Amino acid sequence: MREWMRLLFKGEGYEVLTAPDGVVAKDMLASEYVDLVLTDIRMPRMGGLELLKAIKDMAPETIVMMMTAHFTQDSTDWNQARQMGAADLLEKPFNNELAKLRVRQQLESRTLRHENAVLRQTTAAQGFAGIIGRSPSMLEVFRLVETVCRTNSTVLISGESGTGKELVARAIHSQSLRRDRPFVAVNCGAMPEALLESELFGHVRGAFTGADKDKKGLIEAADGGTVFLDEIGEMPPTMQVKLLRVLQERRYRRVGGTEESSSDIRVIAATNRDLPKLIGEGKFREDLFYRLNVIPLMMPALRDRLDDVSLIAEHFLAKYTREMGKTITGFSPEALAALRAYPWPGNVRELENVVERAVALESGSRVEVTTLSDNLRAGRPATPRAGESVAEAGDGFNLERHLQDIERSHLERALERAGGVQTRAADVLGLSFRQFRYLAKKYGLK
Repeated sequence: MREWMRLLFKGEGYEVLTAPDGVVAKDMLASEYVDLVLTDIRMPRMGGLELLKAIKDMAPETIVMMMTAHFTQDSTDWNQARQMGAADLLEKPFNNELAKLRVRQQLESRTLRHENAVLRQTTAAQGFAGIIGRSPSMLEVFRLVETVCRTNSTVLISGESGTGKELVARAIHSQSLRRDRPFVAVNCGAMPEALLESELFGHVRGAFTGADKDKKGLIEAADGGTVFLDEIGEMPPTMQVKLLRVLQERRYRRVGGTEESSSDIRVIAATNRDLPKLIGEGKFREDLFYRLNVIPLMMPALRDRLDDVSLIAEHFLAKYTREMGKTITGFSPEALAALRAYPWPGNVRELENVVERAVALESGSRVEVTTLSDNLRAGRPATPRAGESVAEAGDGFNLERHLQDIERSHLERALERAGGVQTRAADVLGLSFRQFRYLAKKYGLK
């Protein structure tokens, strides 16, 4: 019968594992994640109820369906199984179509519950304009955004590349009284000084070669709205002087022009540089810094809010599965553990790229850890972090290896205290069983 059922469900496109009894099944499930278990109630060595309890201890979200020829839906044993988390009961003998239908219904129901949970979680945790997070540091960002959006004060957003500084700037604008006016973004480090000046302030006809007509600048075009100056730390010194005048007097002059104009704008600036350090080096004006830094807002790095990683990953998973027309329902526990263990030097932008790649490569119903890149599975960035030379990354003291040694040591001590029982060791460390199993496998612990 076991072989018949294997062929039956394999024919439906499922990957099927079989076990002769509960003991073998429990051992298999300790190292292999499955979506659904179909088990007899009466079996040698370990009965179905005992196996059900073991499964729910190891993997609570795994669906367990019971089958028997001895009990009915009203029996004491089935009522006990249902209270322990069994999803359904198949009474033998049953026909092929009924078995396939009931299994499909259970899997589809779980997929729907998962999608609804992700939707609720994302909606509840989403702050403004697509910014996702529920960690204390991000909740503080949301609180500050909600406060400053009601003012016209200048805001300086600091943080590493990829942390979502422009998203926050757009969120402030979209919640402000200026939301019906333009939001204009300018990358101060992406263009030469002459072009940046012309883009910001505009120019008059004949101001330079090729200027065959008057042109509005972005400051003029944003009148009544918000100008977002990204990478403000890259702005050339002479442009800093001109921007300072705009902030002080809200007045400017087009390139080549003689008349002054005024514009009612709110300025939000962003930088991934240490501006006080640049001031000390004479590369950034101190008076401009104080004009920009009226309301400072620091975006936390993703490695400092790892509780948000799975939430953000699920958000991008939904986005790219929809775009690519795939039906990937989530991440395996091992994949999620790997995502949480990675230091994310590229922050949310890097996480988005990782999820997009995984969706493109994954052929199964969920993202497996084997689909992730080698360096991510190893918890090691492919390139050194900003400010770190290649020699520094490879020579001398190896911080990553040191941290891994500490992690391994904690795992070993927890296993000793728990007498080798992984579920107890996981409780000692405050980890889920799957997280512990992933790390134990990573370090080759028995």
